[in-house]
Amino acid sequence: MNSATCMVDQYRIKYRVIGTSAFDQKTMGGPVNSCNSNGIGNQKIEKLILNLLPSSDYEYQMKAWYCGGGSSDWSTMETFTTLDDCPNVGNLTVSSGSTTQATFTWDDSNGAYSFMRIKARVDVTGSTWFNVGGMGVAYGVYTKDKNNLSPGTSYRGQSRSWCDPNGGAYKSPQWTSLLFWTQPTTVRLEGGSAIANLDVYPNPSRDVFNISFTSEGIQNLEVRVLNVIGEELINDNLEQFIGEYTKQINLTDNAKGIYFLEITTNDGVINKKLILQ
Repeated sequence: MNSATCMVDQYRIKYRVIGTSAFDQKTMGGPVNSCNSNGIGNQKIEKLILNLLPSSDYEYQMKAWYCGGGSSDWSTMETFTTLDDCPNVGNLTVSSGSTTQATFTWDDSNGAYSFMRIKARVDVTGSTWFNVGGMGVAYGVYTKDKNNLSPGTSYRGQSRSWCDPNGGAYKSPQWTSLLFWTQPTTVRLEGGSAIANLDVYPNPSRDVFNISFTSEGIQNLEVRVLNVIGEELINDNLEQFIGEYTKQINLTDNAKGIYFLEITTNDGVINKKLILQ
């Protein structure tokens, strides 16, 4: 430490995984003899060391060099243990709810984190990345919309989690794999005159969705539930139907994410998003 008669010129820390032979070293303060140019000793009291191994036991020592010459002995050996890797989000998917909107969904199947960030860009070499959801989406929220996209344009996106709530160095080792999608130029209808009082609740849901609507005239209806790649999960054909329709849809055994309720009527196709959390 600095004192009235002994000014520190430079600190050095050496560290290694316990059981290994070679030390890595980092210096606090420099260049050597820098205190001679400004008249004060090294005032630094912390050093950020990156690229350590996760879930590992380390040992370390420190040493000081002084402005007047000479150095201290190495300090007593101390130890610390690094944390596990920050888990990234799981099952990241994207779907388009309209020509200009994309919806990202994910889960915490890899473990808890503090917040996550999504970045995306037009799928053209050299295009600029933009954020989805501002500076981050807090843990416990598993869906985020991005508006003002361009119809017919192809995009790519990926996400990364942080376990440091302040956005510091403690984050997942890498971004997720890239997602690729193209915004549609047309979308299926979000309503229609062939049915009335369409209600889907709760939405989002963790398991069961309740669906109800009224067919105001006799017609053939088809009620389907699809996943984001168009695979049919449920199909309910209603021939010459009139009156109130109610149904429970249980998606407990399906992965978290976006699904679509599709109702084919005499007037066209009605489409509603189902968010399974």
